[in-house]
Amino acid sequence: MYFRQIHDSASNALTYLLADEEAGVAVVVDPLRSQATLILAMLAERNLRLVHVLRTHVHQPARAECGELCPSTGATLILGADSPAEIEGTRVEEGSEIRCGALVFRVIDTPGHAPGSVCYLCGDRLLCGDTLLIENRDNVTADEDPGCLFDSVKHKLLILPDETLVFPGHDTRGRTISSIGEERRRNIAFTQPSREAFVAETRRKRRRQPHMQESALISHGLGKW
Repeated sequence: MYFRQIHDSASNALTYLLADEEAGVAVVVDPLRSQATLILAMLAERNLRLVHVLRTHVHQPARAECGELCPSTGATLILGADSPAEIEGTRVEEGSEIRCGALVFRVIDTPGHAPGSVCYLCGDRLLCGDTLLIENRDNVTADEDPGCLFDSVKHKLLILPDETLVFPGHDTRGRTISSIGEERRRNIAFTQPSREAFVAETRRKRRRQPHMQESALISHGLGKW
């Protein structure tokens, strides 16, 4: 498997390019629109054909499309079944499998951070967007449902094997990779004593962030193109 993590220094967002080089096909997860030229160049360098653009979540329907990637490559946009209805793309749900040559991405339905949030498990690698960030959750978005998020992380993600590698949608103070075992032990947000405590803490953070929606979108690389 070819695997590249692409870091955007302006937003600290992380994009992932995965490929079966023998089959010559690739998938990109959560690309920023501004990264299209870079990703196309990376594909050309290795003679890869982009077959899917995977979204872990969408905050604004108008900003969910592929930019130049889908029109340039014929790739399919894939997103969670409960994403906003006006977004055109292929919908996937819990247990669905997305294939890219020999690579198989299993869909885990993880509502909470945004409507229709999903994670993708490829072998021992969990591509989880902003559902599970390393060690803590600093930003809280307006469309986040903290109760659903807690349930998704505790009952869908933290039950995975300890050695599962966690690849989030943003870095945490420069850290870009973790593991399920480490997050189960050290993630401050999800070691809260109860679901109620997590919800209360999330709401407290939300009250401290009156302009969080716009700032969160910008930090996701979505607010300004």
